[in-house]
Amino acid sequence: MTRTLSALVALIAFATLLAVGAGTASADPYWQPVTITGKFHCSAAWHPTYTVSMQACVVVNGTATQAVGIVTNHSGPAVSIAAPHLELYVNGSLTYDRYCLSSTLNAPYTRACFGPTQQRPCSAVMYSWVYFNIAGYGQWIQSPRRQMCT
Repeated sequence: MTRTLSALVALIAFATLLAVGAGTASADPYWQPVTITGKFHCSAAWHPTYTVSMQACVVVNGTATQAVGIVTNHSGPAVSIAAPHLELYVNGSLTYDRYCLSSTLNAPYTRACFGPTQQRPCSAVMYSWVYFNIAGYGQWIQSPRRQMCT
């Protein structure tokens, strides 16, 4: 009886893991450490203060894509990030929008909020809009446009 119950619990746990892991990759609404690679196509940095910079990015990796908002606190006191908004566009049409949680970012750290990963055909052109509100300064920033599979 005990072995049967243990096997049943293990089977349920395994099935739950498969169901949870089957979705698209996404870290929203949480802020995560980030390593920017050649797959990130980002705007120029916007500086609401002397010590903070923000970028809107679209990640293109073959046929996978996602919107990313990146904030860096270069030095000085911690800054408040108030509920940034990520939007991903495909061929000019909004495909999703997400809100990230408000957070506090200490120096000298860089953090990102990643939207869900989507699959798109190689003909699709992607870009993102990200709204940041840092230390009371609000700004929409657009990433560069990037064709899928390039």
